[in-house]
Amino acid sequence: MNEREEQGPKVASRPRLEWMVAPWLQPFWYAYLAHSWWHVAETTSAGRLTNGGALVAASKLAGSLTEAAFYVLWWRSRGRALPFWRFFCVVASISLADVFAIGLTERLRTAPHPVVIWLGPLAGLRAMGAGWGSSGLRAAFGSLGLLTLLRIAVTARAQSRGAGASFAATLGWTALFWTMGRVAMWWLADLLRGRSPLPVP
Repeated sequence: MNEREEQGPKVASRPRLEWMVAPWLQPFWYAYLAHSWWHVAETTSAGRLTNGGALVAASKLAGSLTEAAFYVLWWRSRGRALPFWRFFCVVASISLADVFAIGLTERLRTAPHPVVIWLGPLAGLRAMGAGWGSSGLRAAFGSLGLLTLLRIAVTARAQSRGAGASFAATLGWTALFWTMGRVAMWWLADLLRGRSPLPVP
């Protein structure tokens, strides 16, 4: 009896990941997210824009599902349970930070230089100009800015709440996995363009 009483408060005090959006609102919310990515693709791409918008919206949905599944399996391998659909809701929702960053980058292309200096760090390195690094490096790390850091922090916080791990641990793992993914993207993009991502002696 005493043992149960001791275990009860521990279970009750364990951090829990709440729904970011009420379940009954989620169909409308995901439709809004898809529309947001569709719109940002249409306003930043050339040519036949509708197909591009549909492709981007579908790829972002697939990317959010893959990212959520990866972290769920990662924490499961470490003996912790992360609720998949609640975490997916967070991952999909925080992608709006990328939508805002891309839209801001487009507006900064024609903005005065002082505005770019102040708002560029919010949107990412891409907004500061295209004269640095290879095209693969710019594609991989061009979005790195304050909004990306916010997305990483929110993703880590959701893992901390859902898996019951410390925020420092989840933030460290999330930042590491994000960096590894971007380095892989950088190398792949440069290799597809026929160049080595590393300096050749």
